[in-house]
Amino acid sequence: MLAFLGGTCLLAVLAGYLVLALRLPQDAPLARMYRSEADLAGLVKAVEAYFRDHGQYPPAGPEGLRLATDHLSRKANYFPHGPPPDAWGRPYHYVPHTAYEADPAALRDQRGYGAPDRYQLYSMGGDADAGVDDPEKQGDNICSWDEARSWRAAYRARNKDFMRRRKQGR
Repeated sequence: MLAFLGGTCLLAVLAGYLVLALRLPQDAPLARMYRSEADLAGLVKAVEAYFRDHGQYPPAGPEGLRLATDHLSRKANYFPHGPPPDAWGRPYHYVPHTAYEADPAALRDQRGYGAPDRYQLYSMGGDADAGVDDPEKQGDNICSWDEARSWRAAYRARNKDFMRRRKQGR
């Protein structure tokens, strides 16, 4: 029953993001952000289901995400083609906390690694720069552990500029 409710909640969240994204041009920064947020919600569900059933997170990288999405899709085809690319066509980055020291994709700031006891799952965002050791460049990364969704301010500003230019015909 809980699995059904969790799946229902996930579908409701994804539907909400889709409705918002459909009101915007597909290439608008906010539309891309909403698509990436929706994808991340599904990928988090896959990683958490894998952890719940195996007692450990999948290995780092695209192969770990593939294992997680395949695991989640074994009863229902949530991810028929494996992990989707982010809204800019790039792969999501996935690093479990046990691999932070060895993985150059693990993000950190002056306080240490993001999500120190779990995993990092993120999109590099529109600038294609993860900013591994640069919190300023991390400002547009869309990530699973930032509950405040601090990247949204950057995308709202970019979207305002995008829509203004579009209206002017540029």
